[in-house]
Formats: sequence, structure tokens, C-alpha cells
Amino acid sequence: MCPAAQRHVDTIDGFQVPVALSGPDSARCVIMIEEDGPHRAAFEDVRRRLHVAALRTVVVPADPRLTAKAMLRVLDQLRVRSGLLVGDRVGGELAWNIAAAERERFTGLVVIDAGHPRVPGEDGTVRDSDCPAVQTDTTALVSSSAMYAVAAASRRHVCGDFRLAELAGPRTSRHFTAQLATEIVVRSLSR
Repeated sequence: MCPAAQRHVDTIDGFQVPVALSGPDSARCVIMIEEDGPHRAAFEDVRRRLHVAALRTVVVPADPRLTAKAMLRVLDQLRVRSGLLVGDRVGGELAWNIAAAERERFTGLVVIDAGHPRVPGEDGTVRDSDCPAVQTDTTALVSSSAMYAVAAASRRHVCGDFRLAELAGPRTSRHFTAQLATEIVVRSLSR
């Protein structure tokens, strides 16, 4: 695996966010907004697979203080002009918001267990009734029938190709890492 260059980047909201950049410098970027926790090793395996596919990864933690505007400024400071957004749960919610805020900047969106902010979530709450549609090809991976319904309802807020699939296994399984890496590579290379 390519060694990750760790950087701390100042946000517009006055705090620093740690960012890990790895993979070929001139390659297409995959911006991964990741939660800390028990699934970290699975996402490390996904990144290894992406580096083999000659993709560059930019990993930002899913800090609850991060907004779409702050995240866009972080990417500007890193000189990441475009890329594919990837997020799981809370990171997925932020990825939807970022893709909606900068309609032309991102080549695709892959979310796991996260619906568009205008769609009621599993608990029935709409997170942002004013969030615009995303203008990019989107893949939604889901782990439950409730999330399947949320993701299916999100389709109407995507102006582009929309793919919905159930997860091939738990986030700690090799089936999950293979499926997620494949979805990311397909979306990265489709534009």
C-alpha cells in the first residue's frame, strides 16, 4: 500500500481536520469521508484495492462539525479540484451535501446507508428540506430494507445515473470490501 501523507488542515470554522492522502499524485481522486470505529480495517482494505487500480485517496474523518462548505474549503487547500465522493452513514450524509453544493465539481457519489438530505431517514426525519438535487452519477449501497426504501426515495434527487444495491456482506467481510472497491472504481472510471 502507498504510504499516506498525513496533514492537518484548518477549516473555515476554526478547527483542524486530519487528512490522509495516498496513491499516485496524478491519479483520479477518491474523497472518502470515514467514521472512526470497528470498520476502519475494512476501509483500509478498500483503499489498498483503489491504489492497485491507480486511484488516489483523500481520507477525511466524518467529524460532526464539518459542513459541506468547510469540506469544500479543505479540498481547495489540498488542491483537490475534482473527484469521486464516498461516505458511509454520517460520512454519506455529508457527501450528499457536498455533491449538492458543488454540482459540477464531483465525478460521482458512492454512499453507504445514507439517503439524500430531502428524503425522510429511517426515523422519518428530513435533514434538509432545501438541499438541491445532485448532478452526478450516484451509487447507494444499503444494509437493510429500511435503508433500501430511503435510498430508493433518494433516486428522485439525482440528476444522473442512479444505482441501488444491497451490501454483499457485513462491513468487516471481504465481500463488502470487494463490492465497495468495485463500485468506486466503476464510478471513478465512468467519467
